[in-house]
Amino acid sequence: MAEDITPVTTGASLSAMAPGAIRQLWQKGVMVAEQTEDFFQQMESTGKDGIIGVKTDTTKGRGQKVTFTNMSGFHKEPHLGEERFDGPSDFEQIKINSYDLKVDWLRHAYSINERAEEVMGMRDEIATGANLELGKWLGRQKSEQMFAAFQLQLNGSNVKYVNGKTLDTLSSADTLAWEEIVKGGQAMKPLGGTAANIGRGASGPVWSQCVVATQAALLSLKLDADYKELVSMAGERGKLNTIFSGGYPTIDGHTITEYNPIDHDGVGAVGSFLNPKADLGVAVTAGTAAFDITGGGNPADAALTDILYYKYFPGHAYRFIDLTTFAPAAGTSYVLIYNLTGADAGKFGMYSYANATGNNGNKITVNGRLGSATSGIRNTTIGDVTWNATLHTDAHPEDSLVIPCNRKGVPIGDTLILGRLAALRGYGKYRGRRSTQSEEGGFIEQRYITSVFGQTIRKDRKGRHPGVIRLRHAVSYPGINLPAVT
Repeated sequence: MAEDITPVTTGASLSAMAPGAIRQLWQKGVMVAEQTEDFFQQMESTGKDGIIGVKTDTTKGRGQKVTFTNMSGFHKEPHLGEERFDGPSDFEQIKINSYDLKVDWLRHAYSINERAEEVMGMRDEIATGANLELGKWLGRQKSEQMFAAFQLQLNGSNVKYVNGKTLDTLSSADTLAWEEIVKGGQAMKPLGGTAANIGRGASGPVWSQCVVATQAALLSLKLDADYKELVSMAGERGKLNTIFSGGYPTIDGHTITEYNPIDHDGVGAVGSFLNPKADLGVAVTAGTAAFDITGGGNPADAALTDILYYKYFPGHAYRFIDLTTFAPAAGTSYVLIYNLTGADAGKFGMYSYANATGNNGNKITVNGRLGSATSGIRNTTIGDVTWNATLHTDAHPEDSLVIPCNRKGVPIGDTLILGRLAALRGYGKYRGRRSTQSEEGGFIEQRYITSVFGQTIRKDRKGRHPGVIRLRHAVSYPGINLPAVT
């Protein structure tokens, strides 16, 4: 049975500390690490004017709910002169709608034995930094769940495609541009979306919509002619201008915040819901039969079936913290595999899979592949792309880059525009709670972290999402030379 631990106290400094103080130090380390990895924590606010509204109720546990209530404004015509309030219809009806944010347990653990601690010189977990790694894990989970909500749970009216295109018609030129950011921000306003208080300047609060984009999306913005003109003409003079200093200015009520998901060296998914990508695990050889596109970057990691390398790709039945599971729609999705090494470095292949059944998160099972001849699942045309021996290959070494694309073969990504109270977060009974349990006479110790947490996109009384717009567009990765598709 798990219980709170009295930590091992090896060394004079630790021995002098009370067990409660060490637990507090452990949790403080968790909270600091959580904050560094949770992209959205910087946007949290207990007030009504921030980007992420927060409510904490320490009585909430598994399956409990944090309730948020909103009320519509009054819009009936006025009574004029001596007109009287004679009946029920003369009075404004109060329109109230409450909805619940379900909080649930979010848990993780690692196991270590006494011999490993002694042999590796890792006797105390505070010294090893394990609490920091658990905290970082918790922060990443919170961010991922929020990005998943914006990607998978938004109403259709909140999803826009740049240049008025659709997913199937996006071309290489349909990238994130300044004009599209402005139009996306304006599209939020008829829904009731307003700017958020994102900080305090010299003259008072700073009100702005927050544009969240990855480096793959912002590369095109940096090269956008309208954006460069705005920065050069309206920005600060001299070396403080962002052309020289880097970063992004706040222009026309939009503050650009770069989200940079690290291509980490651990075993797990890379990229994000804004820019899905994966490292090919098992090399792909030419052929005509169905096969699996694996992840992990090497065969050993590809064999780990409980790692969700493709959870950010279309078609995965993503599981949310409230125990609901996203149900992908039927259809066809496409991916590119780009060779980073080998004789065909710089060439790529294109593959299709069933959107609702072809991606289990761990791997993608293809039902079509681009090739030089038609046989089996191989075809000379996949989607709208026709085989070209100068550009294409159907053999890929391990650690090749896997990225989603549309039927034209254009890599697709997303950018978020967030306004006031775009989403809501609820914190429950535990936050970064530490517990342990021992086995085999204490030789093996399992160390746990527990938080009770939930989040949801804010709704108005009609169920609309007034605080967020999701822009879909083409993306380009530095060093990946794909042909321009018109």
